[in-house]
Amino acid sequence: MGDGGIDQGQLDRLFTSALEAAVARIEKDGHFFPLVFELRANGIIHNLAVLDLAPINGSEGVRERLAELLRPRAESGKIHAVAIVLHRPSEKAFCVQMRASNYSRDIEVPFSIGVEGLIRRRRRVTLGDFTAEQATNAIF
Repeated sequence: MGDGGIDQGQLDRLFTSALEAAVARIEKDGHFFPLVFELRANGIIHNLAVLDLAPINGSEGVRERLAELLRPRAESGKIHAVAIVLHRPSEKAFCVQMRASNYSRDIEVPFSIGVEGLIRRRRRVTLGDFTAEQATNAIF
């Protein structure tokens, strides 16, 4: 990892952590704001809580602002990869933005929500087929 690139196993771990958190948030609350996970230089995956008081306009503004906040961490070598999960309620999908110096894809994950339980009703998420496409990398 001397060049800052990460391997497929690390990408898979980061993606899985981010996707599992998104599913858990939907099952618990029915919605969420963008989730940010980073793979740090020591190999540990961390979920970030982002408190940004700057004004944000629309979802494009959120993505740009997160990239702006994460870029210095990438440039300093503190992080080697990032997964940002966006909830697209109108499309019933997640978009997992995977970014590293050697990888940049947006992975669309459609899902459906079912409800189970007679007394205690609980949401259950079922994932559809993933699709991935090349994306601009504004972080690394």
